[in-house]
Amino acid sequence: MARKLKLRIWRGDSTDGGLKNVEVDANEGEVVLDLIHRVQATQMGDLAVRWNCKAGKCGSCSMEINGKPRLACMTQVASFPEGEEITITPLRAFPVIKDLVTDVSFNYRKAMEIPSYEHPKNLAPGEARMEQVDVERSQEFRKCIECFLCKTYAMLFAIMKRIRSHLLAHDSLFVLPS
Repeated sequence: MARKLKLRIWRGDSTDGGLKNVEVDANEGEVVLDLIHRVQATQMGDLAVRWNCKAGKCGSCSMEINGKPRLACMTQVASFPEGEEITITPLRAFPVIKDLVTDVSFNYRKAMEIPSYEHPKNLAPGEARMEQVDVERSQEFRKCIECFLCKTYAMLFAIMKRIRSHLLAHDSLFVLPS
């Protein structure tokens, strides 16, 4: 059973853009990425969107959905109340290339700057030992799907921290939670 949904999709590039309103049918079990593909196929043939696996494994379809950093392939349409408008924008932590596609190349350049592990020079090969906590810490990076949602959340937390500091410094009547 299909239901009509109203979407607001960011269209534009690094210099100019805005939200465009569209209506699209949504079927049971669909995710936001399905809706974006339907809009792309039927209403906005030139809509730029990055995606690859549609299984939450690659991180390509990261974007902001109703202001929250999310993977479009993992965001169920059923999670939105009936009649709620869905706003889809590019990740605000990165420069926009076109529409929903952002330039995340900075992250890859930074990753190349991280030095490789070198065992201690005073030990013979095979004598170096790692603590279990160090092994677990390095495994966390192997789990990363490079969606960069964490960078967007980190930016939002930094902004909130700055606002809170400003309000406290100016004896504001407003109180933000810690």
